[in-house]
Amino acid sequence: MGRPYKIKRHKRIYRRSAGNIILRVLIIVAAVAALFGIGWMLYTPVSDWISQRQNPDTAVIGESSAQSDGLDVDETTSDQSGVSEETGTEDQQQAVLSQAQTAYLPIETVADEQKFAQALELAKEQGYDSILFDLKSSDGTVNYPISYNPSTDALVTGTTTVDLNTVVQQIRDAGLVPMASIYTFRDHRYPSANNAAATQYMDSDFLWVDNDPEKGGKAWLNPFSQQTQDYIRKIVDDACAAGFEQIVLQGVQFPEGYSLDMIDYGEHASDDKHAFLQQYLQEMTTYAEGNGVELTALFPATSVLGGETKMYFGDVSTIIGDSAVLDLRLEVFGNGIQTDLLSIPDPSTDLYNTVKTASAAVNQQLSGKELTVMVDGSGLSEDEVASLIQGASESGIEHCIVFEPSLAQ
Repeated sequence: MGRPYKIKRHKRIYRRSAGNIILRVLIIVAAVAALFGIGWMLYTPVSDWISQRQNPDTAVIGESSAQSDGLDVDETTSDQSGVSEETGTEDQQQAVLSQAQTAYLPIETVADEQKFAQALELAKEQGYDSILFDLKSSDGTVNYPISYNPSTDALVTGTTTVDLNTVVQQIRDAGLVPMASIYTFRDHRYPSANNAAATQYMDSDFLWVDNDPEKGGKAWLNPFSQQTQDYIRKIVDDACAAGFEQIVLQGVQFPEGYSLDMIDYGEHASDDKHAFLQQYLQEMTTYAEGNGVELTALFPATSVLGGETKMYFGDVSTIIGDSAVLDLRLEVFGNGIQTDLLSIPDPSTDLYNTVKTASAAVNQQLSGKELTVMVDGSGLSEDEVASLIQGASESGIEHCIVFEPSLAQ
């Protein structure tokens, strides 16, 4: 029998050294930390999932809040754009019309109780903040029962008149501002009622007229006449007394027409007529301010953009004070205007572009002045009027007068 094989037992292989113990501890700690981290990461989504199961409405609100906080900018922008497309046109129109401010109504509308009430209501709804109408029209007709001179009052008063105090109160009750338009020297009725205030031919007592009488020639008021100035001031006084808050003077000019060199201005023949108009407007502005009323004057936009200025005897921009109204209606441009300051070959083709282009030109020419423009309203829809106002606004002019907008049937 051979010798048995002796197995050596090395106790060393069963013995744990200090290094092995430390290593095992570190492995255990790392494993626990990893499990803790995974648990922490899973806590929020698991908790949200449980909340959704318990309260689905809250979960939906949470998603909406996340989107509104910018987590999905594209979707949020897309949703907002959808709302804008539905309401944008209406909101823009209201905002634009709020810039229009003034509705210029014909005297026939103001004198008709029902139409006037309707016009005031619609004006307020459409964003206008003031109402303008003629106290004295372009032909010289006075549209209220004037009490100035018993021998001339009936000759200048129109058949359609209004009570100024009543109308002013109606406008105010509607939440609007009352404004008065007064034509000054462009007047074809008072010259016939009072020849002393009229333009006359040289070396004669005959009234000067702007054309052949058979072709509708009319007489004009003589701006130099004291009786003319007193008469206009009387109407301004009546406007102030009735409570109008703003006055727009029109026709602040010398006569235009044929045979202008045959007008007899008497002792004022050699006076500086341009300087006279400038001084007159300054004096009337100051006079109205003394009565607590703001006064400005209206001029054709073409007169400051290289158009006809013979009736002003010089640059209109130097006649204008701190503020002015510029007429941008189609009738002002006629078949077109071509000057160094403005070129609009066919104004009627694109009304929006006509107003925008002309507004930019006058705004540049009269920089620093408070400007208002008057645009067409007659026969135009609410949207069409809004586009004209927008055109002026885009050129830097925020104040508009809309001439005879469709506010009453």
